[in-house]
Amino acid sequence: MTAEADPMSHDDNVIAQMDQISKDIANKSPLVSEPEPVENLKSEYTQNHGFLAKIEHLTKSYSKIRRVRGDGNCFYRAYAYTLFDACKRDAALRDRVFKKLDTTLAWLVQLGMPSFTTEDFHDTFVETLKNHCDSGTYDSLMETFNNDGMSNYLVVYVRLLTSGQLQQDSDEYLPFVEGLYKDMKEFCDKEVMPVDREADHLQIKALTECLSFPLKLVYVDRSEGGPTELVIPDGSSPDVSLLYRPGHYDILYD
Repeated sequence: MTAEADPMSHDDNVIAQMDQISKDIANKSPLVSEPEPVENLKSEYTQNHGFLAKIEHLTKSYSKIRRVRGDGNCFYRAYAYTLFDACKRDAALRDRVFKKLDTTLAWLVQLGMPSFTTEDFHDTFVETLKNHCDSGTYDSLMETFNNDGMSNYLVVYVRLLTSGQLQQDSDEYLPFVEGLYKDMKEFCDKEVMPVDREADHLQIKALTECLSFPLKLVYVDRSEGGPTELVIPDGSSPDVSLLYRPGHYDILYD
């Protein structure tokens, strides 16, 4: 007599298969794509009129989108790419960022980060940014950010900077996670440093404050009206815009 099939087991298998299909599709996309018209987003929402209406609004203010692979690192990768690109074009920003980066290794080690590995990530980040600012091109920047090893090294360092800022200013940030985590270090260990953890508002605010490189977030969701725009930190004047759709970030251009 054969055992009766467990319907829950079947459902779990279906979910696992769908997850794997999604991962396979994501892994075939570039880490950072070439820009394409924002209009292209419409084809993704032909059956969702709420989203489609917001994309229509979006096309009135933005012309291009640069897609970033949805692998859990999309915010950090998008932020790092826009930082490198902006530093190449803006000497004042470049000087300010390098001045800050010069202090971050000792700062992170003092906060308890392992010195050997932190130094490795720090030196790679600073050297790569310096090389891009000195002699990099658009093509070399795209090559850097689409090289899995190098791109992920850069992502890890911006995650470390985010963790450092959150822990340094834990009195400011801890009230938002109290009751869920015993302290800010536990929050960072579970929600910032793992490579599959996407960023939320706390992480974004901490990173933009750490590097004094603000951004505008443009939200597209199911709510009524046009896209919602949020400047981080408050009162700043960012030159960079990221598109946020639930669970994912891409780069927007005017």
